[in-house]
Formats: sequence, structure tokens, C-alpha cells
Amino acid sequence: MWEQLEKYRNHFLQHEIKDLLKPSSINNKQNEEWAKFMEKRDLCRCPPPSCTTSSTHFEDRAQLAYGWFALPKLMKEMDSDVRLTHWKAIVSLTEFLLNPLNGQRAITEMNIVRKLKNAFMRMRLKHHQEEYNETEMYLKIYNILSRNYNGAVDIANRKCLRVEFYKIIHHQDATKDVLASEILRNLTGKPKVLGIVLEDPENFMALAAIFKQDPCRPHYPRHLWHHLCHLLEVAPEQGIELGFFELMHSRILNRLAHFWSMSTKAFALLLRCAEGQKRFDAVDGIKLLFDVFCQPDEPSWKLLPSQKVENWEYTVLALLNGLHSKRALWRSREFTPLPCYVGRLMMTESNPRQQLYCLKALRELGVMPCNKRYIIGNWLDDITKLFCLDAEAECARDSLLDWLRKDIADSS
Repeated sequence: MWEQLEKYRNHFLQHEIKDLLKPSSINNKQNEEWAKFMEKRDLCRCPPPSCTTSSTHFEDRAQLAYGWFALPKLMKEMDSDVRLTHWKAIVSLTEFLLNPLNGQRAITEMNIVRKLKNAFMRMRLKHHQEEYNETEMYLKIYNILSRNYNGAVDIANRKCLRVEFYKIIHHQDATKDVLASEILRNLTGKPKVLGIVLEDPENFMALAAIFKQDPCRPHYPRHLWHHLCHLLEVAPEQGIELGFFELMHSRILNRLAHFWSMSTKAFALLLRCAEGQKRFDAVDGIKLLFDVFCQPDEPSWKLLPSQKVENWEYTVLALLNGLHSKRALWRSREFTPLPCYVGRLMMTESNPRQQLYCLKALRELGVMPCNKRYIIGNWLDDITKLFCLDAEAECARDSLLDWLRKDIADSS
């Protein structure tokens, strides 16, 4: 009977070698080989000690009701005094509110911004002890709500929230400062909300205190730079009063890490007012930017990897915005290769905004007669054959060509 049972295993082997070995012997050999293989497998795939803990995905999330009743259930559990229930509710909300319909309903019907503000402020004021990293979850929910227009307005109208966001960034809390920066960027990315933020001068002052905390700090959160540029685009005079011109000028002059990116963009936006143009001429900004344009001709060993310019868009924008004064135009005459650097960037890059800035910069440089003759003699054919990347650049090219050819016709 037992030999008959052994035949039910390894049917292929039993059929092939039934005359050489007994069924029990075949199965024993198979068990030995399988044991050796599993020993080798276990040695190769031994999990590290740090990865042996089980996942807490379901333990950290609430049991959702179905359909229309899920949001009221989560809002009710968010008000619970039981810390674990509250934690599960806010973790589930970070995923549930990603649906824009749920987010809009939570803002307009459930007044989630006010309810969440109460819990967030109690945690920030140390009225409740943080047990499950609740502050980070509050910031994630505010980040999702700030993408909605109504949510952004509700958040911007609460000064206590704005103050706490700037404090989190100022203290450089790990991961939290990035979330707070993204919230502020979402707020100021909407024109009406940007007006609400600018109505309170303390917001701009708090942002200036963050950047002045360490002028040599190489990196800031990317979203914080965009938030600063949103403010400088509308109120450059206020930024100059708070000392941003000297700060950005020093970052470009000292070639701090990735100075050619957001630092140069902020510097270019500061030149859009009379006071910024005046200070640009005082620090000889044309010479400052010309030294940056000369970088490809310098020995590469003199520069650190983070100092090598990878994107010239904002550098050309700074030059374009700095050429609006007569003093800057007269100063540009002394740097003969400057139109060549701008022309090369116009021809070689595939960035439509950079191409547009280069065409406009050539138009501004051509205001000086000597620069205009140089452009006509060396770059007229290249501008004529230029392939424009968008309609705006094509209009700028046609306008520049008409202006240059008109001068040729007048002189002939």
C-alpha cells in the first residue's frame, strides 16, 4: 500500500526510471535535492535585520464607510479624543482627499480647514503631545487642500497658519519644511491668494528672515524659491527694502551652489523696478553677468561641479532686465563679445523661453549703434535662418529682423 502511495508523487520520474529505482527511493532523492536547493536559497536571500518588521499600512488607516458616507465618518473620527482613532482618520484623509471632488466637498461642506487648524495649533502649542507624527500628516492634508482654490483662500485668510508655516521652515524641520514650502508656493501661485498674502507685510518679513538666517546656506527647498519669486514678481520694491538685492548679488558674485538657477531668477525679478535698476548699475551688474557668460571659455578645473552653469535661461533674463538704463547700455559697449555669447545661446539651446529672452536681449543691446552694427554684420543671417520654438519667439525674431533691416535700408 505504501509503495503505491509513493507512486503518486513525481509522476514523470516514476514513469521514466520505474525499472531502476523504487518509488520510495525516487522520492527520497528528490527530497534531498530540494533540501540542498532551499539551503542555498535561504543563504542568498537573507533579509537584513532592519527589514524584518511587518508593514503597518492597514494598522494606520481607518475602516472606511462606503461611498458618500466615508468623508463624514473620517471627519467625525478626526474629532475623536482617542489618539489612535484620530491618527487613523488623518492618515486616511491624506489619501481620500486626493480626489478633487472629495477635497472640494470637505472644504465647502465639512469646513475641514478650520477643524484641522484647531488640531494643528493644539499640537504646535504643545497642548497635546505628539505620538504618531501628526504634524507631518496635518501638513500633507494642507498641501492637498492648498491646490484647491477655495482651500487656498481659507488657508491664506488664517494668519496663525501662515505664521506656523514660516516657523517650520525657519527651524529647518526635516521633511516638514519641504511640505510647508510647497503649501506656501501653492498659495502664492494663485493671483487672488497672492494678494491676500501680500496684504500682511509680516509674511514677506518672515520670508526674509529665513533667507538672512544663513546667507551662505547652499540649498533651500525648491518650493521656497518659487514662493519667493511669486512675491518678487509683484512687489520687487518691497523685496529690495528687505535686503534681497544684496543677498542675491552676493550669491551670484561668490558662485554659491547652483547660483545660476533660482538665485539668478530672483535677482532678475528685482531689476524690474527703478530702485533695482539703480542698484544694478551701482554694483556694475553688466560686468557681473559678463563674467558668468565667459564661463565656458575658462578652465574647467577652476569651478566646482555645482558652479558650472547648466541652464542659461535666468542669466539671459537678468541681462535683459538689467539693460533698461542708459548707464547699463553704455557699459555694455565695453564688452564686445557679449552679443556673441547671447547669440550662441539663442542658436544652441532648445528652451523656448531662453530663445525668447536671447532675441529680446539682442534687441536691447542693439540700441547702442556700435552693438547694432556688430549684430548686423555677424548675426543677421543666423537670426534669419533661426528655427523658432514657439509663436512668441517667432514674433520677437520677426520684430528684431524688421528693426535691423530698416537700419540697413536707411543707411543705404
